[in-house]
This record gives sequence, C-alpha cells and structure tokens, in this order.
Amino acid sequence: MKLLPQISRRTQGYTLFELMIGSFIYCVILGGTSIGLLIMGLRVYTLSGTKLSASMGAIKVLGQIRNDIRASKQEYVGNLSTPGDPTTFGNITVNGINPMQGSALQICSTSTNGPPEHIYYLDTSGATNALRVYVNDGVDPATNYILALYITNQVVFTEEDPFENVQTNYANNRIIRMELDFYQWEYPVGMIGGSTNWNAYDFYRVTTRISRRMID
Repeated sequence: MKLLPQISRRTQGYTLFELMIGSFIYCVILGGTSIGLLIMGLRVYTLSGTKLSASMGAIKVLGQIRNDIRASKQEYVGNLSTPGDPTTFGNITVNGINPMQGSALQICSTSTNGPPEHIYYLDTSGATNALRVYVNDGVDPATNYILALYITNQVVFTEEDPFENVQTNYANNRIIRMELDFYQWEYPVGMIGGSTNWNAYDFYRVTTRISRRMID
C-alpha cells in the first residue's frame, strides 16, 4: 500500500472560521482609523471656522473705521464721562503733556466738532465690553449699534506720528492707531467646563494705523 505524502501546514489553506476572524479584525482596525480621521477632520474644521469668523469680523470693523477716518475732516481721540453714553464724549485736553489716547474716537465730516459725526467707543456699562458706533447726522434720530463684543483692552484709539510715537498735541501728520484685544469661544457650539474655563476661549489682537486722505 502506497502512502500519500503529508502536506505541510504552510501549504494548507485557511479555514472559513479563520477567514471570518481575520476579516473582522481588519474591519475593526479600518473602521477605527476612519472614525479617528473623521473626528480629527471635524475638529480642525471647527477650529479653522472659529478663527476665520473672528478674523473676518475684525477686518470688517477695521475696514468701516478706516473708511470713515479717510473721508473725515476732523477726528478726536477721547473718553466718555459716563460709560455707555456717547453724548458725553470729551476729547483729550491738548496741553503738550497728556498722551492722545483713549477709549473713544469722534469722526466729523465737517471741520467743526459736532454732527454729522460718528463716535466709536468702548462700552463698559454692560456685562461684556462692546465696541459700539454712534451715528448722528444732526437731522434724523441718532442710531447706536454694536460692532464687536468681549473687548479686553481699555485704550482702543491712539494718535501717533509717522514713527509710532504717541502725540501730545494735534499735528497735520497725525495717524490714528486702533487696537482691539478680544476673546471668542474656541468651540462655538457650546461652552466647555462652564463659563470659568478659559481653556475654551481663544484670544485675538488686531491693530491698524489710519490717516486722513486730506489734511486741512
């Protein structure tokens, strides 16, 4: 009787059970990797969307103020004697000593101090500091609306010379420097860990320097 040669284990095929187990492990690994990549992509998208929203909002505000200053006849840096009331605006006293910097800016379309005017100011009377604009044309009822929220710096407007030195009097070469420091939720869908968890916020700073087109 002739015996058949034994087949090596290495040349044998896989059983159906082994194929099922291998396929299951492969699917688990592939599925976990896909879910991890999806979560990471959503996180990056959310962070990028938040930063882009903050940047675009700041650029819009700076663009509006830039256009007003360039078209103005006079501008005055000052403060409000009553927080939140733009009608109490007072410009910095010009005496060669006081630095020309404050939380409000009056922009006049005529060479006199008064309407038509725009007053940009930091409103500290509410729960969150807000940058507002007061629009008064001297004819229609004045309007007042919010441009930005959660401002953290108190000095928003500064008059400088071309070399970035703070002015102490009015000069024809003066430049208005504006700085906004503000914070925004890093995850806008909701707060993480409550309102006192500052790790849930991102902080931003935007600055610009603007001068009038025509110097009287």
